[in-house]
Amino acid sequence: MSDDKAENIVGTGPEDGPIQISSTEDGPAAPGWLEPEVDKAFATLGLPVDKLRSFRDSYIDCLASAPRSQDLDVAHDACRQGLLSALKTAFPLDDEKQQAFRQTLEALESRLTADL
Repeated sequence: MSDDKAENIVGTGPEDGPIQISSTEDGPAAPGWLEPEVDKAFATLGLPVDKLRSFRDSYIDCLASAPRSQDLDVAHDACRQGLLSALKTAFPLDDEKQQAFRQTLEALESRLTADL
């Protein structure tokens, strides 16, 4: 193979970023009510939306990706605990706000489990 052709090779590994799901492939999905409710929960933290966006998106993706063959409560607990741990590391939150936020997320997760 010549050097000219080697330069035109496009990578397909994980270093290229997340896989983009096409419109014909099944991907994680969540009910339409979930995102606005998660946004309301995050708004209670009083932190800048742009700084919370990646945490919010990761949490929703985690909930939507929970395998239906698994205990959903356990999967949702893991999503919430991961989110709370990441937030605690990134932002100083007082115990009262963190507790209220956790309870709001638990209620959302219960509703999500009931809807599935």
